[in-house]
Amino acid sequence: MNKYKSFRKLILLIILFLFVITLTFVISYSSTIRKPLKSAEDSIIIEVKQGEGFYDVLDRLDKENKLTNKLLIKVNLAIDKRKVNLTEGIYEINTNSSLEELIKSLENKDGDKDLVKLTIPEGYSIEDIAKSVEDKGICSKDEFIKDVKDYKLPSFVKNNNKKRYNLEGYLYPDTYLIEKGSNANEVIKSMLDRFEDVLKQAEDETKVEINDEDVEKIVTIASMIEREARVPGDRPLISSVIYNRLEKDMKLQIDAAVIYALGYHVDVVLNKHLEVDSPYNVYKYKGLPVGPIANPGLDCIKAALLPEKTDYLYYIMKDDGAHYFTNNYEDFLNKKKELGY
Repeated sequence: MNKYKSFRKLILLIILFLFVITLTFVISYSSTIRKPLKSAEDSIIIEVKQGEGFYDVLDRLDKENKLTNKLLIKVNLAIDKRKVNLTEGIYEINTNSSLEELIKSLENKDGDKDLVKLTIPEGYSIEDIAKSVEDKGICSKDEFIKDVKDYKLPSFVKNNNKKRYNLEGYLYPDTYLIEKGSNANEVIKSMLDRFEDVLKQAEDETKVEINDEDVEKIVTIASMIEREARVPGDRPLISSVIYNRLEKDMKLQIDAAVIYALGYHVDVVLNKHLEVDSPYNVYKYKGLPVGPIANPGLDCIKAALLPEKTDYLYYIMKDDGAHYFTNNYEDFLNKKKELGY
């Protein structure tokens, strides 16, 4: 009798176990089909490349940790014997989309807008951005630059005819989805709106309040940090050198500003380049350049807001891309000689 009870108990435990497993599977399966995408953002960008199938896209999303459960999605496709015919393109997908909505979007059955992905790296100048916009077929480089010059300036940007472009520094470097047929002004607006969002983020993360009258100084310093720093750890240190030199009324002597003043790229700044007569030439004139020399990213804006507390006045780049910092001019000259400059 005891053996029978034990056997019955074992059977009940097995049934309970199988029930729990089945219930867990059903809940996970339903949840995955209802919401296959995961992200902290409201939407994600999915690119369907030429010749790609849905499984290729799923594999890529899974590697990017953007799927709730790739296996259960494939189980669903197998059960339904679903054939997915993707349409090549770039899609912005709401992360709350169901699997059915995701598939329809990638098949372009919902009439999604034809989008162009425009990626602007940190440190790009307006002329670099204009070339990228032209390369993407959004508008010509000349049209973009003309609209940049004519664009109504936000309250935090000072109009100064000595600047090459008043909006230099404020077209935030990021990845944008641009609807085909958009004009230059719409692209500029998107980038300015993103800049304002990032500026607020920088304030929140550094706990430093930025007034409209402070924005240009911060962005100008951030732009020089962006162009000078090669490794992240150097950003607050380069920032400290800039502030220390300003405090001591020393010329900033930053090569990146001279290159911007020249209007063309040089790999090595020579003595002849230092003679260029420009309000961006901080070898020739004291203080900050007349405006930003590039469009900086969030980390450089934060470095401009929170420089490291040092007494450094000089720095020079080492072979590994990091900089050597010192407060002593003789030490700087010795290091320069040691590095073969």
